Amino acid sequence: MENKTAIILAGGSNKRINMLKPLINVRGEKILIRINNSIKEIFSQILLVVRKNQNDSITKLGKDLGMEIIEDSEENIGPLAAIYSGLKNSKNNEVFVIGSDYPFLSKDFILFMLNLSKNKRSVFIKYDKGINPLHAIYLKTQWETVLRKYLQTKSIFSTNKIIQENKNIDKKIIEYNNLKKSYQNSLFDIDTTEDLSKANNKFLR
Repeated sequence: MENKTAIILAGGSNKRINMLKPLINVRGEKILIRINNSIKEIFSQILLVVRKNQNDSITKLGKDLGMEIIEDSEENIGPLAAIYSGLKNSKNNEVFVIGSDYPFLSKDFILFMLNLSKNKRSVFIKYDKGINPLHAIYLKTQWETVLRKYLQTKSIFSTNKIIQENKNIDKKIIEYNNLKKSYQNSLFDIDTTEDLSKANNKFLR
């Protein structure tokens, strides 16, 4: 599709699993490749956001896949700085943000979220514990200035809290528990070795 951007966040420290998440093989294929295969026909621009000076196998694979490589605006801030850096470099207003550890992205679910957005509102998934900022639709015009403010003031670094705090921004919140199974699978991410084992299990299809 034209006029839509995807931002893949690939600069995490991977402390809990001690593996480079985008390069983890799930069912014989690296997660970053799986993500690219799910989104390449939907987005006219794909940005891979990495840490400063992160010249490693992740950036090389991203370049090989035709992604634009963007560096975090600040280090050791977490996804807030990465999302902001992606939005700042996006050519388009409607932006899909995804973590680099989601191996089962559903193209249908992404299109469903974009249809809810219609370039008029952001779209987020809500769990009992809060909102997921890493599988979401952001509008550049809504969030770039807001996130820059938080980075400058260094008042809040939790993107989850920032999304909930800015109640005046038009957004659609979807309850995770109301999603069908294939859409819930799209939201499965790998944080631990247990998650990786589950990902390679036939339970998730």
